[in-house]
Amino acid sequence: MRRRLALSVATPLLLLVASCAIPTDETTTPIDPDALPPAIVDTTTTTTTTTTTTTVPTTEPGVSVPATTTTTTTTLPPTLTAPVVIYYTIGSSDDVRPLQRQLAADPTLTELLGQLSSPLPDVAALGLRTSVRPNLMESVTVDRGTATVALDSLELGRISDTTLRRAISQLVLTLTSFRTPDQGAIGTVRFETDGEGFAVFVPAFGGQSDPGEPLAFSDFASLIAGTSASTTTTLPPPPSTDPPTTAS
Repeated sequence: MRRRLALSVATPLLLLVASCAIPTDETTTPIDPDALPPAIVDTTTTTTTTTTTTTVPTTEPGVSVPATTTTTTTTLPPTLTAPVVIYYTIGSSDDVRPLQRQLAADPTLTELLGQLSSPLPDVAALGLRTSVRPNLMESVTVDRGTATVALDSLELGRISDTTLRRAISQLVLTLTSFRTPDQGAIGTVRFETDGEGFAVFVPAFGGQSDPGEPLAFSDFASLIAGTSASTTTTLPPPPSTDPPTTAS
């Protein structure tokens, strides 16, 4: 009886185990992607990449890189070292006065005459002026100590005789006080126009010079303020030592 009971109990258990056993069919059944939910099918991932660029110096350790040097060149005006004497008229008179000017080393005739015809503002402040107009002179050349001043014929027709007389005195006194860098001192000055000798008024002569006659500093020195022309004094004859005669 116990054996029948055991068999009756075991039979249902065997049936249960048999129903839960893994099937022996090992065939793989493919899955249709269209049958899956969208949340499972969509597997795309968006990735944001941030790129940081770092500049690394190219200088290797131990390598010396020369520093960049900026050189600034400043051009200074030339040092004024050469004193020259220029004669200007005193106000509106015929008298002249010397004025020392400082020019660059080895000044040229052009620089000298530029100061004479176009004075600096401080000249007028001293009560001085010039009668030498910038267009009065065509050229000035020096040969063997004599300066030849070529006067512009058109400018001569525009100025008065008084202005011309003062300009001539300024030119002669200034040029004969100047030493050229290449030919030395100027001893005399002569004037011409249109290639021909020109006569000018000379105080020492009391009248006109010969056309193109060389003129010296002393011919106009009497116009310098504070000076006077040399004078000649006639003394009476010495008393006679003969005994007086007695009229009979």
